[in-house]
Amino acid sequence: MLERLKQASVLGLPVHLSEDYVGWLQGRIESGLRTHVVTLNSEMAMMAEKSQDLANIIHEAELVIPDGAGVIFYLRLHAARQQRCPGIELAANLLERLNQGEIQSPIIFYGGKPGISDRAAQFWRDKCPNLTILPYHGYLSPTEEQQFYQLLQDKQPRLILVGLGVPRQENWILQHRSLCPQSTWIGVGGSFDIWSGTKERAPAWFCDNNLEWLYRLYQEPWRWRRMLVLPQFALRTLATVTKPSVN
Repeated sequence: MLERLKQASVLGLPVHLSEDYVGWLQGRIESGLRTHVVTLNSEMAMMAEKSQDLANIIHEAELVIPDGAGVIFYLRLHAARQQRCPGIELAANLLERLNQGEIQSPIIFYGGKPGISDRAAQFWRDKCPNLTILPYHGYLSPTEEQQFYQLLQDKQPRLILVGLGVPRQENWILQHRSLCPQSTWIGVGGSFDIWSGTKERAPAWFCDNNLEWLYRLYQEPWRWRRMLVLPQFALRTLATVTKPSVN
């Protein structure tokens, strides 16, 4: 029987608490239990306040991890102890763990511009030769999409990483997860860009000091408008005073 994870609340959204998300996910993959993983950060939390559809998806996800520093700040302010778990690290650690196991089904990389998921897949094939990774970019034609959906039904991959950006990837998973009822689906945002070498992840100092968002803004200055939600989230956090329920 898999452990039931404790749960806290961040602006009304669920966040699951664990010291070993990877081990918990591996157990579900080996047991053939369908799992949708949402990597929650401040931007997504604020987005969910304006989109009931996104909020519903987050509430229905089997696992919501604290991806952003703002989410961790909120949890700590409300006395919930939890280490930050960036989605890119969760996915990477899970791939490495599966490489040591006996899962024979392929792993799907879906999303990104043409060529990006292919290079990301090759990066992981070199690191984890026991894995079979099938990459597909996010600009498939209608005919290619139907062929892709048929492949999902035929192969029934146990792990599907979706890099379409928020909230598109969450909506896509909700719409298509019935194709593979025993799969684990993870929205990985721009992870394929990092693994393919197209972009660089922030240096360790930025990550360790919860400033990865600042390095990303340096790389992609056009994101400044989206970053305006960060101080809004911080103000909302400071305005809350009640302790979240932990089940």
